Parts: sequence; C-alpha cells; structure tokens
Amino acid sequence: MTEKSTVPEPGDIEVEESGCDLGHTAVADPLYTFTDILYNLPGEFTMRRCRQCGLMYLSPRPTPHSIALYYPQDYTSYRPPISDERFALMRWIRQRKLQKRRLLIEQYSQRQSGAILDVGCATGLFLVEMIRAGWQGYGIEPIESAAQFARSHFGIEVFQGMLADATYAANSFDAITFWDVLEHTFSAKETLSQAAALLRPGGIVAISVPNWDSWERRWFGRHWQGFDPPRHLFVFTRATLTTLLEEAGFAVLDWVCFMPSYFSFVISLDRWLRATRPGMATAVGRLTTLPGARLPFEPLFATANRLNKGSVISVFARKK
Repeated sequence: MTEKSTVPEPGDIEVEESGCDLGHTAVADPLYTFTDILYNLPGEFTMRRCRQCGLMYLSPRPTPHSIALYYPQDYTSYRPPISDERFALMRWIRQRKLQKRRLLIEQYSQRQSGAILDVGCATGLFLVEMIRAGWQGYGIEPIESAAQFARSHFGIEVFQGMLADATYAANSFDAITFWDVLEHTFSAKETLSQAAALLRPGGIVAISVPNWDSWERRWFGRHWQGFDPPRHLFVFTRATLTTLLEEAGFAVLDWVCFMPSYFSFVISLDRWLRATRPGMATAVGRLTTLPGARLPFEPLFATANRLNKGSVISVFARKK
C-alpha cells in the first residue's frame, strides 16, 4: 500500500504543460479553455488537439500532486452499495449495468472465470459482481476512503495507489478493466503498456471512455460532460484510442455502447443551462432527477447506443 498523499490547498495548486501522448511534436490546436466546472476550484486548463494524430489532451493541467485537490471525498464516482439505494428502480438499473459489464467480459475473454483486475475500482461494486460469478477479483484505487470501503464492506483485495506503483507479477491476470478511468491518467500510453505486461497472453482489456462521436457531445459542445476539466486529461476518438492500444500490444476486438446515458445527459444539460440559461437550471435539474424521469428518454438513449452514438463507448482488446 502506498502512503496517503497530502491533498494540497487551493493556493498550492501547481500546473504543468503536457504534450501528445503518442510522441508527436506537431502543433496542438486549442479547442476550449476551461475552469473547474464541477467544484469551481481555481485554475484554467486548455484542451488541445494534436494536428498530426488528432489526440486531444489537457495542457496546461494540474501536476500529479495537485490533481488530488480535484477529487474530494464526495466525488460522484464513489457509489454506495446497491442495497443502499432508496428506489427499487435504481437498484435494478445499477445491478443490470454491472451484469452487462460481466457478461461482456466473459464474452470477449471467452472465459467464465479467471483473475481480473479493476483499475480505478472505486468502492468495488463491479468486482463484487465478478467475484460472485466465480472470478478472482482484485482492485486498484487511488482514493483511500473508496479503497477502504471496498475492503471493509466486501473483503476485496484492493491496492490503494496507482497502477504504476502496484507490485503484481507479470502475466497475472486474464482481464483488466478501466471503467471511466483512462481519461483520468497522466499517460494513457504508459498505462496501457503496464496493463499489457500484467495480462497473460490472450488476456483482454476493457475500457470505457466518453464517446467523442456521441450525439450528446454534438448537442452540448464545450458543455459536454466528457470534457470534465481538469479531471479528464484526455479525450479519445476511436482512431486515437486504437493507435494507443496497438502501440501497447493489443488488437481491438470490438466497440460497444452499452452504458446508460441518462445521467451523463443530465450533467451535460445542467452545465449547458447554467452557462446559457441560468434561470432555468435549478428547476430543470429538479425535474430530471425525479424518480422515473428518465423513462421517457430511454428509447432515445437505447437508439443512440445501438448506433454507437451513446454518451460512453467501450472498447475490448486482446493482448497480442
């Protein structure tokens, strides 16, 4: 286990310039300059696009030490157990989402059991689903409170820290997952190379990222939740993520949109309203979070997912 890092104060935030993670030195065109939309913490950050390969990355960005400030304890990724949900509909939706992830892992790995590592496992809910189905589940989580929750509530073996600091032996896993994680890393290329070293030959990696080709991104532009500055340090297209995977030693198997899109849509809508029609934002926000409010939208989001235009896209790739 790594030592607990000291979270900096707002006045201690440090930033750094970054470059194309694929090593290109071509000019990177600025797309948007952002402030922290979610917590209103200080700093300005610019999303840039490499002219040579199209990879989008944040520069300037917080340093690895300063980035901890932008992940407070109430960060929305750290979800309580499904049994704690108040409404039965939400319990069913969340359980169905976890089951779908498991079934896809089993489909593309062609395995019903094995060793799986979930990078950025948060409170361990996905690993609970895998372990109950017969898998050996391990997690990596940088936030101490989330890692401790997974250990104490579910008995999962979780390394608190970063993938680069973990001490797993090479060829230890049959599958490694990055659910909504890769865009948060400081080097996607290095992260994928580390994953490849930990996978057994023929093992798979599963990655979900905000979908650049989504309808949601086209509707909301700079207010799209997929940017989420400065926590999202990259935005990937299918082409740039394919290149990163291939350079790390993977062959892409498939791209799938299967994640529910409603809450991503609600976040983007709220950001757009607060920027363009602030008088409506609070009222619309209350309406969209009412129980059952998502149901009229489900046909739209189901259609978007079938066309791979959903808010989140997942790629499955096999180690060569």
